Amino acid sequence: AADSRLAFVHFRCCSLPAHNLFDETPPSSDPMAEASGDGGMEDKISALPDELLIHVLSHLRSREAVHTCVLARRWRDLWQWVPCIDVSFKEFADMPYEDDDEDDFEFKKFVNRLLMLRRPVDLEAFRLEYRLPTDGDYAEDDSAGANLWIAHVLQYKAQAVKVVTQNEYLQLAPSVFTSAYLKRLHICNANLIQGFFKHLQMGCPVLEYLLLSNTNIQDLDIFSNTLKALTLADDVMFSFNNGDQASISAPNLTSLSFEWCPSAARLPVLKNMTSLETASVVLLWGTIRYCDADGIKQFLGGLSHVRSLNFCYGVKKVEMKDNYRWCPTFGNLINLTLHSSCVHGDFYALIVFLQNSPSLKKLTLELYQDIPTITGELEDRSFTCEQLEIVEIICSEGNELLPWVNQFLLDSGIRPDQMRVIYED
Repeated sequence: AADSRLAFVHFRCCSLPAHNLFDETPPSSDPMAEASGDGGMEDKISALPDELLIHVLSHLRSREAVHTCVLARRWRDLWQWVPCIDVSFKEFADMPYEDDDEDDFEFKKFVNRLLMLRRPVDLEAFRLEYRLPTDGDYAEDDSAGANLWIAHVLQYKAQAVKVVTQNEYLQLAPSVFTSAYLKRLHICNANLIQGFFKHLQMGCPVLEYLLLSNTNIQDLDIFSNTLKALTLADDVMFSFNNGDQASISAPNLTSLSFEWCPSAARLPVLKNMTSLETASVVLLWGTIRYCDADGIKQFLGGLSHVRSLNFCYGVKKVEMKDNYRWCPTFGNLINLTLHSSCVHGDFYALIVFLQNSPSLKKLTLELYQDIPTITGELEDRSFTCEQLEIVEIICSEGNELLPWVNQFLLDSGIRPDQMRVIYED
């Protein structure tokens, strides 16, 4: 029922003519009823309690929520009580302005007025899509508006903040992140200057979820006592001297994800990850400039407590010499997902993982890209996974590796009824 009401309100708001919504007083008659000729549905919606209507409005973009002030006097002030703010420069891109500068000016004016006129109610979430000028016109003070808005919403106890920037890196000021209520933070396309994570640790004592994508990190050490989930995605870059190595220390972290990143000289050192339960690591072409056996050993050692691991390595070919023990024992590991890189090289990496996963119950092999592998020689190629229940193989139809993998598993003692092939495009 709430979804249908939301759709109806959204339709009515979007069908109304554009107005300067902060300056105009709604007419005395109900424009919805006049537009439809039938006020039945509208009257029923307007009769709902404020709490429910505000809940419905919280699912709209803020500009759409403000639009509802012209529906009727019943709706005039409801948008001011909405506990979620969702604003985007894209909503002003279709306006009849001469250029992007005018679009951005109107967008910033709207957000400033929105924050000034809303009621001082606590915020649940703040979502911002912000555009910076392109290379030739960019200046640091262009980030000032976003920093000011973030600081403002955190004063109103926003529990979740998402900031996405277009064109250039947003120059985030560490000092704005001071809040005893912020639990979730998502930053995309920003520059995090040295000292950012130290301030985040001190200024946001209940922060539990952090997602960074397309960000430039200048801190050598990332430390947090409160984080439970950390995701680094899409070209996160550690920006410091080539000889330096980043470290991540988070004793209460339960979920860690590296997705097509980080871009750095070396793999980061993972410290104090004893609470870690789930890890997904996708390291592909060109992300790590210097990747060797010691770096892989050190990195995987930080993941040794996980119960679920997705590991996709494809940075460059690495040869493990002299029976080098690069893989830790994953004593808690129940679910393991490996990719083509662990199948190539005569199944070397796959065998090593299975030899070091005594509690494994489910193995998933994703056979897609032909990517660089981890290779080596094994004195003993046998493995025993007494608790293994199922092996899933995910690939496209006609995959050249599939018959080879099937035969390897059968020769290793895996029964046909334990094997399942899932075909995906």
